[in-house]
Amino acid sequence: MLSLDHQIGQFTNFNPRPEKHGPESVPGADLKISMTVSNDVLNEFQPTLKSMLFREPEPNEEDLLDKAGTPGLTRLRFGNRINKIGWAYDIVGADFTIHYGTGKHDIELSDTTVDGFTFEPMDGGSVVVTFRVKCSPNEQQGGKLFTLMGGEIEFSLVPPEDAPLE
Repeated sequence: MLSLDHQIGQFTNFNPRPEKHGPESVPGADLKISMTVSNDVLNEFQPTLKSMLFREPEPNEEDLLDKAGTPGLTRLRFGNRINKIGWAYDIVGADFTIHYGTGKHDIELSDTTVDGFTFEPMDGGSVVVTFRVKCSPNEQQGGKLFTLMGGEIEFSLVPPEDAPLE
């Protein structure tokens, strides 16, 4: 199950909305997060996903990094024919923390649902992973989230301990 510790990413959108919990309306929100990471993260979703999207470089495609060590799966298998792919994967009951300031002001969101994953493979061995965090921030957290939207954030994602492995 995907777990991220102090990952850097972009907080691209904050969508506050009311949620019905029985007859009562409570604050809810969707956070859209995007991060550019090594294509090794694809193994967290499915073991063959990385080799499906990436291949080893041909001898005429090697750059200095490839020549310095053992070449890995760093070249796009299908070139630019695949833009983004969606991945049906939900993490229900996760803890999502946006690390802010010295740690005393972290935004800690519990019992979130993380879904809406998309992968955008990039030549060189990186992948842009985008996902949604469905949460219920309080008034203070909502205000802070609003001011952080559109910028770079540091965050952690901890799946629930009893979550089934996929």
